[in-house]
Amino acid sequence: MRLLLITVSIANVLFAAGGVCMPLSDSAPHITHGWGQVVRFRHLYATRTGLHLLIGGDGQIRGSADQSEHTLLEIRPVEPGSIVFTGVATSRFLCMQGDGTLYSTLFFNRDHCTFRELLLPDGHNVYSSAAHRVLLSLGRRHAQHFLPRISTLDRTSSPRPAIPPPLPGTTQTQEPLDAMDSFGRLTQIIHSPSFLKR
Repeated sequence: MRLLLITVSIANVLFAAGGVCMPLSDSAPHITHGWGQVVRFRHLYATRTGLHLLIGGDGQIRGSADQSEHTLLEIRPVEPGSIVFTGVATSRFLCMQGDGTLYSTLFFNRDHCTFRELLLPDGHNVYSSAAHRVLLSLGRRHAQHFLPRISTLDRTSSPRPAIPPPLPGTTQTQEPLDAMDSFGRLTQIIHSPSFLKR
C-alpha cells in the first residue's frame, strides 16, 4: 500500500509540473530581426582586399568589387559550427582543396565543401576548411576577415537554376543537398557589421 501511495504521489507531481510548463513566445530580438534564420543569403566581403567572393557561371572563384547575382551566397549550417556556401545564381558549392585552392562543384562533398565559421568579437568572420584546416582567402594565403553582407539586390529577378543530374557513366560519390544535416544553429547575437545593410 505504501508503494502504491508513493507511486501515485510521484505521478501527481509529474502531471502537475507538466500542467504549469508553458512554452515561451518567440519574441526575442534575434527572431524579430531575422537573425535566427537557419539559411542565410549574404555576400562575403573580404575586408583586406575589398572584394566580394564570386562564384562565376564558369565555376571559377574570384573577387568582385560590387555585389552581383554571382556574389550572392546561400550559407547553410550542416553541423554545429560548420557551414556550406552555395552560389545562388549557379547552384555551385564553394569547396577547397588540401592546398587551399578554391573551386566550385555542382555536388556536395563533405570533405571539400564544409567550412568552420568563427565569429570574431568585432563582427567579422573567419572561415576555414573543416577537413583541411586551411583558412578561406581571396588571393594571398594569410588569414582573411569577411563580412557577410546583406544583399542590396532584387532577388525576384533571378530565379535559382535547377541542379543538373550527374553525367552518364559517372558515379556520384558526393552527397545531395537534402542529405546534409541542418542543426539550425542560431547566429550569435552581438552588435555586428554583418547585420547592417550596406
